[in-house]
Amino acid sequence: MGQFYETFPPSLVQWLLEQKVFYIASAPLSGEGHVNVSPKGVSDKGGPFFGVIKEPKSGSSVDIDEVEDEEKKNGKNVVIRKFWYMDLTGSGIETTSHLHEPGNGRITVMFNAFSGPPRILRIFGKGTPLEYGTPAFNDIVASQNITIIPGTRSIILVDIHQVGTSCGFSMPCYDFVSFRPTLNDFFEKRVASEKAGKREDGIERYWAYKNAWSMDGLPGLQRGVRTAMTDDVKPIKKMVGPYAPTNGRSRRPNKVFTLGHLILVAILTASSTAVLVLILLRVGNEKMIFGRGIWS
Repeated sequence: MGQFYETFPPSLVQWLLEQKVFYIASAPLSGEGHVNVSPKGVSDKGGPFFGVIKEPKSGSSVDIDEVEDEEKKNGKNVVIRKFWYMDLTGSGIETTSHLHEPGNGRITVMFNAFSGPPRILRIFGKGTPLEYGTPAFNDIVASQNITIIPGTRSIILVDIHQVGTSCGFSMPCYDFVSFRPTLNDFFEKRVASEKAGKREDGIERYWAYKNAWSMDGLPGLQRGVRTAMTDDVKPIKKMVGPYAPTNGRSRRPNKVFTLGHLILVAILTASSTAVLVLILLRVGNEKMIFGRGIWS
């Protein structure tokens, strides 16, 4: 049976932190934009890669940094209104683009149990990208004791307005095997090149090339957009066909009218004209009859 909460239940924090995979969903405001779903994983280097921020309940004197006894851990004196995750660099920038879009910010985070009792958990809220190198990024990294890894481009902070749990009875069970080192190894080299002054192979150019614009042409990582302008980096082509953006601008497909459409328009026009003529004739006849009745 599903349940909903206005804040994150402290009783589910331990389960949440044990998960190794979660999913992010977001979308642009335009009805013609593309809905994005991204899987997120963790690594055995750095971290933590996601978490919640605990606050004292109104009127409580609890110091969150000193929550030690079991009662406090179970949430007797705390409330959780914020979730965060470390956003690692990839070839796409959809989530960040949607969160940066004025008037948008909608985000859903989903976890599900791959072992033990079944459970699906969704976090609904408004997200804010705290981009790498900004004061807000540095503050949350320090306050949450986060060890970032090469390729970290932001911390996504979610203001929770609803948490939902459901059964997950149809989800299969999986055993965790190992972490994948590929992404970390790749961006270690990019960061090293940046520090060595090899800007062409550095991470800033990568952000400009692949993370400056979304697939719908929305601006993405602000740092990438700036580098693209200063270094004249052309964005990667992310889609094909009529929906593919051009120079960072979304291109909508041209409307194509077939012979069937033209015939339908002709029929409707003829029908409308015939109805209008009949109405005018009827009105004219009524006027003539009315006139004879008055003056005869």
